Amino acid sequence: MARTSQSPVVWLRDGEDADLEAMYHLDASCFEAPFRFSRGAMQQFARARGAFTILAEDRPGGVVGFVVVQVNRGRPAADAYVVTLDVRADVRRQGIAGRLLRAAEIRAARNGAARMGLHVWTENGGAIRFYEREGYERTLLHPDFYGSGIDALGYSKALAQREAVIQRA
Repeated sequence: MARTSQSPVVWLRDGEDADLEAMYHLDASCFEAPFRFSRGAMQQFARARGAFTILAEDRPGGVVGFVVVQVNRGRPAADAYVVTLDVRADVRRQGIAGRLLRAAEIRAARNGAARMGLHVWTENGGAIRFYEREGYERTLLHPDFYGSGIDALGYSKALAQREAVIQRA
């Protein structure tokens, strides 16, 4: 039987401590230094107060992507920040990153966040195009954000407050 190019069936679920090792390995396969996280940093970000993780799996234990988001409670409103969004190389361009990002936006909004922010390396054209297609607007250039003279672009998006819509349905 010939293999087709159709998208894999992928489920989203909340991340757990047991997923940290798989997340670390996926991150290491997606990013070169200085963009990837150490085990300790991945654990710290995923377990931080106000943080949540959403995983994409093609089978139980088969992590194909994940997003880690930090929600910071503030006055007058909270904001959220995408710490990292990773998708396994062989399943990219199949909508998984978009599904993860939209799920994270909904969850952040439900947790009171009015905006979602993130940073992208200035030379990562694919990620820049992706986030702009998803409605993120470039805010600032952050010189030396990653260290060693590597700059980042800041992006931000207003989050729809979907709680009212969900309650009416």
